[in-house]
Amino acid sequence: MYQYLLFDIDETLLDFNRDMALAFERMYRAAGLNDAVPYSDAVLRLYNDCNERWWRRFEQGLCTKPALYRGRFVDFFCEAGLPQRDPDLVNSLYFDFLGQTGTVFPGAEALLAALAEKHPIYIVTNGNAVSQKTRLQNSGLLPYIRGCFISETAGAAKPDKRYFDYVLAHIPGAAADNCVVIGDSLTSDMRGAQNAGMASIWYNPHGLPNTLGVPVTHEARSYADIRRLLLEV
Repeated sequence: MYQYLLFDIDETLLDFNRDMALAFERMYRAAGLNDAVPYSDAVLRLYNDCNERWWRRFEQGLCTKPALYRGRFVDFFCEAGLPQRDPDLVNSLYFDFLGQTGTVFPGAEALLAALAEKHPIYIVTNGNAVSQKTRLQNSGLLPYIRGCFISETAGAAKPDKRYFDYVLAHIPGAAADNCVVIGDSLTSDMRGAQNAGMASIWYNPHGLPNTLGVPVTHEARSYADIRRLLLEV
């Protein structure tokens, strides 16, 4: 059915929400921000809101990755009532801590181990190049992965068709009709698959509604669903 598997990382294989929260709190304290506004869940939620806004802009082609990295912290400092700090230095510190993480969702390694016996597996991600590589190393998932395509080195990002054109050009034998994109994000993974003319598996373990109306080929509520779709069809 499908030959090449293009997996997203964050919230598909790795627990980014947990890793991000750990890295953000460590950064917040190391940067001395806790002295101005004590760290709390509300502070983290505020950062998440700023971060999500900027990622949506990036996915829509409205800003560059460096502008995203800077803008989310500039907005966060302002909205949290924090003193302005150098956003580049704070961002660098955040990525240093993020790169020390790599929490694997239960069952993710077993899933990849089973799939890798029959399919070449590749990673497709918009994440930061340095931290994503170290998180994958820390995760123990690299033995099952043939390659990793990070938007920063591809010259384009999901959901842009040019990103997937780059991926196909660097996988021998791969074509739009023999690949499937597997990920949790409607706006980057599923929209990207649609733009590239590829099949998709929306990993939706929380049963969220597809309020955006993005076409998906398959929906999976669990790793068992993904395994059945790819190994038992």
